Amino acid sequence: MLKKYFLAFAFVPMLTYANFNFYKDLSLKPLDTYKFSEKLTYELFQTDKWPEDIEFNDKSYRIEYTFNEKLTKYIKWQLRRYRSDFASVVVIDNNTGKILSAVDYTRQTKKFGKNITFSSTDPAASVFKVITAADLLENTEVSESSKFSYVGKATTLYKYQLKDKKSRWVRTIPFEKAFAYSNNVVFGKAAIKNTSYSSLSQTARKFGFNQNLLQLVNAGTSKLFPSGDDYGLAELASGFNRKTLISPVHGAIIASIIANDGVYKKPTLVEKVTDQDFDRVVWQPFYEIEQVLNKTSSEKLQNMMELTVKRGTARGAFRPWKIKNLKDIHIGGKTGTITGGVPYGKRDWFVSYAVPQDENDKGISVCVMIINVKKWYIKSTVMAKKIINYYYTKVNNE
Repeated sequence: MLKKYFLAFAFVPMLTYANFNFYKDLSLKPLDTYKFSEKLTYELFQTDKWPEDIEFNDKSYRIEYTFNEKLTKYIKWQLRRYRSDFASVVVIDNNTGKILSAVDYTRQTKKFGKNITFSSTDPAASVFKVITAADLLENTEVSESSKFSYVGKATTLYKYQLKDKKSRWVRTIPFEKAFAYSNNVVFGKAAIKNTSYSSLSQTARKFGFNQNLLQLVNAGTSKLFPSGDDYGLAELASGFNRKTLISPVHGAIIASIIANDGVYKKPTLVEKVTDQDFDRVVWQPFYEIEQVLNKTSSEKLQNMMELTVKRGTARGAFRPWKIKNLKDIHIGGKTGTITGGVPYGKRDWFVSYAVPQDENDKGISVCVMIINVKKWYIKSTVMAKKIINYYYTKVNNE
């Protein structure tokens, strides 16, 4: 049975003579967080702006957010500079779970927003390989060095590729390299031979699928591809389908869990809620954590995600001479590419973390999702590198 730990910092009145009638005074009743959450969520996604004042139950509340203004300003500048058809960026502080930035951009309107960032209408593509790898490393005999054979292109997934047939065209690859190079065939075969839809879906649930991802705000719920047979299981495990849907904020959360050694710190974008009539704080984030993956498995996944950056599909953006300022930062990530989703286009994913060598600092996680309709303007890996570099040279050192 997994354990959850809660530490609340919300306002709790002391029952002294001065406030003996605290609950008798209806104006000072505790905030109904469930109904307030519904109201706040509605207000948030009715406009591209972040509402600072909310009217609820005939009272006025002030909302303060967790965003880092300097970092967000830089991200907006980069998004406006490259003008992708659609783009979304999320940055999470892995130490606290606070969302430092959450912004998206639409080329046609030249406007910034947040609906794309929090909407689970995006095929996860190979980002889901992180979940599959977690399930295989945690619950089966598969290790980083386990060897798998495959035929054909690694980026396709045909039924004949999932069969074990000896031929001169068969190639063998260790699991860690299959992850780094995003080999669909190996992940499909590994899932069929070693796990099940039930096990994979349970792991996905631990990583936030079919769950409310945030505190106080009801963001879009990520959905799993419903597997019906072995080929369906292979499609799910490899991310080779358009029905496993996530949001960019969920992408950042997945990376954050790995960076935190398998600990899920439920994120928040709200710093605090203040009752303006009485100038008192009525809500602050709960420090809610859950160990969803053991540390050993997490460290193996970290090695695989860092191999992706050093030698795999993300290597182009992170050549040593391109990240001179980040030599003391451990960077890991997972790419993903697929056409589909809403808004429609070719999605270019990169979910990543950047953690200093200092063991007391868990760093940040960054998710960049770029949607290209006719042509591409910047790679998600390049955008993420720019953001990580800016954070550690201009923001974190202040």
